[in-house]
Amino acid sequence: MTIDKFDFDATLLTINFATRLLAMEVDPDILTDRVVETFCDLGNCQDATLMMYDEYRELKGVAASLKQRRVIINEHIPLNKAMLEAAQSLRPVVRPVCDDSIYPLPSECCETDKTCLCVPLVGSRDRVRGFVTLYRPKDQQWEVSELFQLSIVSTVAAISIENSRLFRQTIEDSLTGLYMRRYLFIRLREEVQRFKRRGGPLSAILIDVDNFKLVNDNYGHATGDVVLRAVGQIMYDCSRQGVDLPCRYGGEEFVILMPGSEKKEAEIVAERIRSACAVKEINTQEGAVNVTLSCGVASIEECEEPSAGELLKIADKRLYCAKESGRNRVVCQ
Repeated sequence: MTIDKFDFDATLLTINFATRLLAMEVDPDILTDRVVETFCDLGNCQDATLMMYDEYRELKGVAASLKQRRVIINEHIPLNKAMLEAAQSLRPVVRPVCDDSIYPLPSECCETDKTCLCVPLVGSRDRVRGFVTLYRPKDQQWEVSELFQLSIVSTVAAISIENSRLFRQTIEDSLTGLYMRRYLFIRLREEVQRFKRRGGPLSAILIDVDNFKLVNDNYGHATGDVVLRAVGQIMYDCSRQGVDLPCRYGGEEFVILMPGSEKKEAEIVAERIRSACAVKEINTQEGAVNVTLSCGVASIEECEEPSAGELLKIADKRLYCAKESGRNRVVCQ
């Protein structure tokens, strides 16, 4: 089967659009979602699995699309013959679908009415970074133009993921895994400029760990680090992935920048974080540790002159009020 001139031109336009969509994104969470969405669109299917090798070269499931519903996953995926063949040939491999997994994965022996396409993600130096698997009915054959598109976009996706990981290392706090203060101000200035051009909500939450000095004094700095990581994880879990920016502001202070959120919505998130931390027993080598949080919430609409500094200044004043009025609370006025 060949690709005629009309199909080839249309294919190049599709690849160009997909390439720009992936190459311009550096946020790992957003990029993950775009990779899954792009492969589903190009493969004309609703189900896909994205798997990546971690730093230990173990294959982990990252995300999936199940009937167009996005699912974040984090589990080990056994490497099978189809994946090995795809990795060795650097080309997509078609196999039956494995019935033993809820995620689309290839099988060597299961005969079903669906086929699974295993696409290797070939990055720099022809190194396979992971796989994307797609499935659809057996009577819906994979066209040459589709395989051509998916092969090219798989390399773009792999290199985009590599770049996002490198970029993340420059903006990520090594202790908590949250964004660093430097990146917060970069994004905050961008969001303020966007607000000045188009309007729309923008809120921020400033968070401080109550009496954190006592944790370090009583248990040591190693335990303090465990506490900060636990607080960072709570913040991450309570934030909208790919939308909110949870950041370590410095020491035991944190900020969540919330584009597109009114102050009332930010208050709900802040209270969710505060209450989750209040009941959390943080396991350390010194035993279980409990800490509480104080939060100040502000909206860009409250600023007399919208700016990054003014937004954080209002949030900081409210954080101070939360501390002065007894700690372990959220202040929004």
